[in-house]
Amino acid sequence: MKTMILYASKYGFTADCVAELKKNLNGETRLVNINSDKIPALDDYDTVLIGGSIYIGQIDKKIKKYCLSHLDELKNKTLGFFISCGSAETIDTYFKDYFPDILLEKALTLDNFGGEMRPDKMKFFHKFVSNMVEKSAQKDNTSPMKPLPESILRMANTINTHS
Repeated sequence: MKTMILYASKYGFTADCVAELKKNLNGETRLVNINSDKIPALDDYDTVLIGGSIYIGQIDKKIKKYCLSHLDELKNKTLGFFISCGSAETIDTYFKDYFPDILLEKALTLDNFGGEMRPDKMKFFHKFVSNMVEKSAQKDNTSPMKPLPESILRMANTINTHS
């Protein structure tokens, strides 16, 4: 089995998640950062896992564009989609907004890897926004973000079982 994990990562959390995912997948796996790596031809891969971080309610536009422009090729692959997001109540909406329905229906797995604030890597405005989110969460007595390593393992197990 040859797998490609195509992802976008704003501050490194998603990159860390896909590195962990790769460790848990059987067979050859290639990580491809849509913002910095050359994207290989899909012909070389049996399985394609696609996702990215949700930042200020958006996924990287290149992820959505890639799915739409490679729709016919992707329909013939084993698929999985993931997001990194700290807001669990909006997960279904994010998947529906950012990935084509026809691909979501075919996917073996849809997972949220959780989220993590990394203010040391943020620019001023993003630090300001994340501080507001954190203060609001504290006021509401909710946890704004946390990593969900069990989701990474669940995705790997699902893909390994079906390959």
